[in-house]
Formats: sequence, C-alpha cells, structure tokens
Amino acid sequence: MAKNQTVKLDFTKREVTGTGVCRKIRSKNLIPVVLYGPDYKSGLAGTVAAKTIAPVANGGHRETTLIELTIDDGTTASALIRDVQRHPLTRQIRHIDLYQVLKGHKVKVEIPVRVANVEASKGVKEGGLLTHAARLILVEVQPSDIPEEIVVDAKDLEMGSEVFVKDLDVPEGVTVLTDPEILVLHISAIRSSDDETEEGEEESKEVEVVAKGKAAKEEE
Repeated sequence: MAKNQTVKLDFTKREVTGTGVCRKIRSKNLIPVVLYGPDYKSGLAGTVAAKTIAPVANGGHRETTLIELTIDDGTTASALIRDVQRHPLTRQIRHIDLYQVLKGHKVKVEIPVRVANVEASKGVKEGGLLTHAARLILVEVQPSDIPEEIVVDAKDLEMGSEVFVKDLDVPEGVTVLTDPEILVLHISAIRSSDDETEEGEEESKEVEVVAKGKAAKEEE
C-alpha cells in the first residue's frame, strides 16, 4: 500500500478578501485559499497557482495528499485539503480550504477503499454480484504516513463472502476509527429470471386462492 503523495506549492498571502477580489484572483489563473490550523486559528488568506493545486483538488486522492506550502513570508506549513468550493454549473474551482497538520501530531482523515481483481473473483466468476458498500474509512495517522488507499483483493472471495472494516489490512501506525462491524463489500447470488417468474407465479396463485376464498364467504 503506497503512502500518500506530497506536493509542494507556493502560497502568497492576501490582505483583501471578498467575492469581487476572488473573481479577479481567478482571472489570473490563481485559486483563492484559506489556511486554517493550530498556528492559523483565524485563518490565513492567500492564493496558489491553479495549475499546481487543481490536479490535487480534482484528483482521486485529494484528501490524503500532503501539501507542503512555502509562504511568501519565508515560513512553511504542511496541510491537507479540507474543502473545495466549485461553480454549480461549470464545476470550476472557486475556493479551497486547507488545514494545517503538524509533524508528530496525528490527523483524522478519510481513506478510500479500492477493490482489486473483481473480475478474477471466484464468486463473481460463478455469477455472483459484488457490492462495494463502504468506499471510505476514517483513520487517525501521522501526516507523513497517510496511506493513499486501502486495497481489498477480491480474487479469492467466493459466493456469499463478506468483508467488514475489521477485516481490512491497514498499514502499521494507522488507527481505524470507523465502526469495525460496518460492511465494506459482499458477493451475493444474482436471482435468475426463472426464479423471479416462479416466485411471481406462486404469488399469483396465492392471490387467486385468497380471492376465491373471499368470494365463497361472501356468497354464504
């Protein structure tokens, strides 16, 4: 399981805030951001280049990618993306919230769960349906040790197999906070059209019998 990626970005502080200012910032191919955290409790407003942060914000591992910020006052900070605001129609990024993380201090983060070898699964080959129920789990971990994802290998899973959070293979140093009894995935049999037809016929016969009995009672 690969650890999270680290991306280095330049952070330029800004004093003026507001909708109009942010619009001008975006027109310069910059993204308005605010950095929150232990050292920035009131929030530090700034900008970062769209070309450097957009790939992270639009990627599949945005919440687990560690960002190393070089601030224009000479200081540095490590952060994770906490929220991305987008235009409701174009889905273009309008604003990003960053949360500072400190070395030596664990953070809580949601890790994606990926299922590998679905087509090679024994249960799927037998005609079963694999349902991926839980796609994210909450963990507590050191910022530098955040796993990119948790992988479940479905190759040896048979018909009727179930995988719960407690069954996941997580790296050392990662504490899972999600309820261990939550179902992550299962393989169930697909009902055939013949089964559905037979069941429908049985239900029809049952309704018919009940209807005849009711009619008989009314005649009495």
